[in-house]
Amino acid sequence: MNDESLMRGAKEALPEGLASIRLLNELGDQADMKLELRADAQACDVYGPFYSDLDAKAFLRAVNAFDLIGVAVEEQVRLKPYYRLYIKVQGARQKAQTLINRLRGYQLNAELVSEGDLRWSISLGDFESQDEIARLRKKLLIHGVEVEVLDKSRDYQQFWVYLNPGSAAHLTGSLQEKLIEKFPDIFHQQKNCKPVASGE
Repeated sequence: MNDESLMRGAKEALPEGLASIRLLNELGDQADMKLELRADAQACDVYGPFYSDLDAKAFLRAVNAFDLIGVAVEEQVRLKPYYRLYIKVQGARQKAQTLINRLRGYQLNAELVSEGDLRWSISLGDFESQDEIARLRKKLLIHGVEVEVLDKSRDYQQFWVYLNPGSAAHLTGSLQEKLIEKFPDIFHQQKNCKPVASGE
């Protein structure tokens, strides 16, 4: 199958803890089959994680070369965000450096940002607790310094390849060793799933 296979959304039941999941690619003659994840279903052999669709597709090609049917799904992993505390400085870089020296006198970890959207602003670090930010903002306001907060997402995408339960029955130990040898950084596990007609 062509590497530029159509990427479509999957509306199957989600594994516990995942915010979203979608079908990345399907290979082989059974391209009209999807994997529905169910508690009462058969065990699927699952390989991953892959952190790009290109890596997942490369693994699918390897699976297909062994006459096995696999499907890759994309998982959106949601993590708690963090917050970057910074001070905008109007004027020259020297003005920012003067303020940094002042902040360090208050025992604060202040650094000049030299690139990106916050260039020439002053970073006071990254925080996970909004309570900690509130205390620091209050402390700085006493000294006449106003700060701003930038929300930073830590979400990321990863891909897992599920082998069709019927296909996985033909995955011998030697074939599995060849897959692991070719892709040494991935993990193998089993999850409950079963193939269902996609209706497309």
